[in-house]
Amino acid sequence: MYSYTHAPEIIKPPRTAAGLAIAGLAANAALLLVMAGVGLWTLMLLDPGGLTSQTRELRDGLMLGALAHIALTLLTAVAVIVWLWRARTNADVIDLPDGWGRPWVIFGWIVPILNFRVPRAIVGTVWRTSAPGTSLGLVNAWWATWVIYLIGARVADLDLTGTSSQIKDRLELYLPVAVDGAAAAVLGALVVWRLTRAQEAQAVRLAAAAAQPPAAPGPAVQGPAVPDPAVSDPAVSDPPVSDPA
Repeated sequence: MYSYTHAPEIIKPPRTAAGLAIAGLAANAALLLVMAGVGLWTLMLLDPGGLTSQTRELRDGLMLGALAHIALTLLTAVAVIVWLWRARTNADVIDLPDGWGRPWVIFGWIVPILNFRVPRAIVGTVWRTSAPGTSLGLVNAWWATWVIYLIGARVADLDLTGTSSQIKDRLELYLPVAVDGAAAAVLGALVVWRLTRAQEAQAVRLAAAAAQPPAAPGPAVQGPAVPDPAVSDPAVSDPPVSDPA
């Protein structure tokens, strides 16, 4: 009887970390959409002659939402990095992929210039290892929207001080950026979910493979019998015995 009690733990799909990352990304998407809606409402109510009490309240709400979004983004980033670290560790067990090593799971997000390439490369590596043969279209769509949001968020600074005309210009820049950021968060959540499901399938496959007992050695294969030359060849047979008579 073979016992493989360790087999289900060959890899551990990061379910808890994935749940936290997905929750954080979903919360980011919801907050950005709410802020886009409030921003659009503010834009419609702006009076060229100056701010009213209502537009001041909406403006203050937007600025408070921007602070909340910064805090939520930091918390979500921690959850996503923890998830990606564990997923990358599993990829090492599944197929020893080439590419950026596990330390870059952290440094890839914070090193300037490289943070526009490394996280996408790591997620792509984990995807190809965990779900071989499947398209990277979802990963590419997530990364494209994320990079657009990173650039747009720096251009569309949500500083709503100044005149009505200045606030209007900033909101017109911010609204498409917020919608794109929400799309990036939703696509990121789908990437986390799909990759975690793929690693769950890999865990089942590896556990089943490890649970198979080793094949018993078969009987030795013998080659064809080699005839004895002394018996089969007449040329080397014993000479005839002559009759002494």
